[in-house]
Amino acid sequence: MIGRYGDLSVYKAVFQSADFYRIMAGGILIPAGYLLSRGDAWGSPMNFPAGLAIFNLCLMLSVAINGLPIIAGALKGIFQRKVNVDELVSIAIVACVLNGNFFEAALISFIMVLGAFIEETLSSRARRSIESLVKVNPHTALIETGSRQRIKKIGEVRVGETAVVKAGEVIPVDGEIIIGTASIDESLLTGESLPVSKGVGDDLSAGTLNLDGYLKVKVKRTGDDATIGRILDLIHQAENSKVGSARIVDRYAAYFTPLIVGIAVLTYLITRDITRSIAVLVVGCPCSFLLAGPVATVAAVGRAAKSGIMVKGGVYLEKIAHAGTFFFDKTGTLTAGKPMVTAIRPADGFCEDALLAFAAAVERGSTHPIAAAILDQAAKRGILQRTAGQISVIPGFGVNGIVDGKSVGVFAGSTGATGGETRIQVVVDGLPAGEIDLFDPPRPEVAETVRHLIALGAERIAILSGDSAAAVRRIADAVDIADYRSRLKPEDKLSTIEASSALNPVFTGDGMNDAPSLKAAAVGIAMGLRGSDMALSTADIVLMNDTIALLPFLIRLSRKMTRTIKISIAVSLMINLVAIAFGAAGMLSPIMGAVTHNIGSIFVVTLSSSIVFTRET
Repeated sequence: MIGRYGDLSVYKAVFQSADFYRIMAGGILIPAGYLLSRGDAWGSPMNFPAGLAIFNLCLMLSVAINGLPIIAGALKGIFQRKVNVDELVSIAIVACVLNGNFFEAALISFIMVLGAFIEETLSSRARRSIESLVKVNPHTALIETGSRQRIKKIGEVRVGETAVVKAGEVIPVDGEIIIGTASIDESLLTGESLPVSKGVGDDLSAGTLNLDGYLKVKVKRTGDDATIGRILDLIHQAENSKVGSARIVDRYAAYFTPLIVGIAVLTYLITRDITRSIAVLVVGCPCSFLLAGPVATVAAVGRAAKSGIMVKGGVYLEKIAHAGTFFFDKTGTLTAGKPMVTAIRPADGFCEDALLAFAAAVERGSTHPIAAAILDQAAKRGILQRTAGQISVIPGFGVNGIVDGKSVGVFAGSTGATGGETRIQVVVDGLPAGEIDLFDPPRPEVAETVRHLIALGAERIAILSGDSAAAVRRIADAVDIADYRSRLKPEDKLSTIEASSALNPVFTGDGMNDAPSLKAAAVGIAMGLRGSDMALSTADIVLMNDTIALLPFLIRLSRKMTRTIKISIAVSLMINLVAIAFGAAGMLSPIMGAVTHNIGSIFVVTLSSSIVFTRET
């Protein structure tokens, strides 16, 4: 019966909702009718027939308020040819009324709808993390055109326009800062509580909060294409999917209604006691049985979202709970994708600073990670910026230009020549000017994450990389991964994963060339901040905080979800079977049957909702 009181995506204060007042009004009519029928209790004697008529009238009004919605739900299911649990309770209520048991009909109706309302209230707790994302999703943006500023609906904002974001406002679009600096709160998307300082050239995500700066942002993506829009799309996919155990439950639930009706009819034929049959119908509703999967899944997806992990469906949580093989891409996944200069070796006639100055001049303006590393090193050394002209980029090879009248080229050299570093060659006027070595170190959290995965039962952890053997080996040694493969093309990674399909492999990557592997793995995990659009759209799970440190937490969360579902199903079946037996034996009245039914449902919802309190560590 869950879902009767509004959309789960909308959470209202319990005592302010119209549904609550309606349910309580129907419930109050039961004792009110009794008191009105006992006129002598308040000084106005009333004969028995009149008192009974007033009492029955109040009871029927109560049934109309609380029972008719149940009956309407059952009829709707019948017309749509969809079996639902309302049918059993509807039959019980109608049987009570036809048999003259108005008190039982009213009380059963009240208990059942109140129980469903409590279930709805408890289950909404599982969605609070998701609701916070929905609420923060911006609907308007302040757009600057020339000297004018005006508010536009998000759907009207175009890529390339300039959005103005003031302190305390939510970033309305994905874009790049062109003016200003600010501290940005990204906790809602990434789970990271500390604000991040950002300035000109840095990217911003829609849904994050500008804490203290005045920014002008060049729009890159809006609406459903923006970060917050894509996250909400993932959430909707997750809610519409079902874990394997839930699909099995749905398959067998279709047989519950005819089975319970058959038991109720058989009970009446044997005992000739309609009360026992009504009790069987009431306790036979498999509400708690059906709630086990959906509520636990929503709770787990919501808890993951709170930590910056976006899951496309509970089925992927179920798969990762049983995963034993983990494959990782190297660059941007095990490393941050931000190389640093480790050595500068100038040729005769050049010093380190001069060599670095030439390289920085032609690399300025490039977005390549190697260029960023060279520019960062030049800035640390306080090297004056030089201007380069006639810049030309040779894709996959290097860049050249004119600096102070000299022809300067920075070209890709060997990889791994000094133990895994990337070596670049600097050429001035056609002559070798020296070499610069760079190294992309592993993320600091990777080694500990690997140890946690092993402790959680991972049977195989391997690196699949297109880099040189020396570069991959250096990273593998640093993070204690003995199994690694180098110089792999995308199709090589794909074949490796497909060969391990029986082991339920999990692949984590970030690049466009990782998309086939993400799709082929039992569970594909993409790095959210660095991930390409292709990787993000293909992946089953997205790590918005751009770190694999939460993988152990994700596994524990998924295992708790599957364990909770199994416990809920087992307890639900036990309660239903025992209650049906007691009802048929005359040991459980219809009213107590309604109470028992809701105890089971509330237990399942409460247990499932507790998943939202799962700790990261």
